[in-house]
Amino acid sequence: MQWQDWCRELVEVLGLSRTPVGVVYTDVLPQGVETPNCRACSALHRAAAGETIGVSAASSACPGGAMYLGFRTPAPEQMRKLRDFLINGEKLFTCPAAIHRAQKQAVQPPLGMAEYAVLGPLDTLPLQPDVVVVICNPAQAARLIGLSYYESGEPLQCDPTGALCRAAITYSLVTNRVNVTFGDITARKMEHVPEDQLYVTLPLQALRSVIASLDGCSCGRAAVDMSKLPTAE
Repeated sequence: MQWQDWCRELVEVLGLSRTPVGVVYTDVLPQGVETPNCRACSALHRAAAGETIGVSAASSACPGGAMYLGFRTPAPEQMRKLRDFLINGEKLFTCPAAIHRAQKQAVQPPLGMAEYAVLGPLDTLPLQPDVVVVICNPAQAARLIGLSYYESGEPLQCDPTGALCRAAITYSLVTNRVNVTFGDITARKMEHVPEDQLYVTLPLQALRSVIASLDGCSCGRAAVDMSKLPTAE
């Protein structure tokens, strides 16, 4: 499967220490894929470590994750509890108005798109991914971003804010754009994310372009030719 070969190329060229994670929405779980009770951010990191996990409305251990991935719409009483947690628990928002703006101006979750989101190592993922999340350091992210616009020259339109699952999965899934996020501070603490680690998400079309650009772009395998540097007249 071509995306599995692409994964091996990315790991080799960029020197990634963690396997890129493929995310695919499906109504039928591949054989052998389990749905343990866990948070979406945990599923993402477990997938980067080699597991293939199905996330659903029933298995999501985080109400926010279930909402952002499009599996569940919280009832009004649940939203009140969520607001209290965001303001007084996580302390990531100052008031309900700030939460409302963040939710209304962000991309909306893919409600009803499929029964499951399957997260797994891209080099063994049995289904074609919708998006691929690359966990990397800043230098590797810089190379990925350069590769992503080598063919088109179109600048990125990113949204690094909000929950890790929303920024690393939902944004690119819904917009079909490359995204870069650091992940929310709570997820970073809970998952023990190293300080130099961030997330670059590539929709499938962008991944194809990145792979096609590896040999021609200096962010990939191509050598820089400084003899071509223009000189002052």
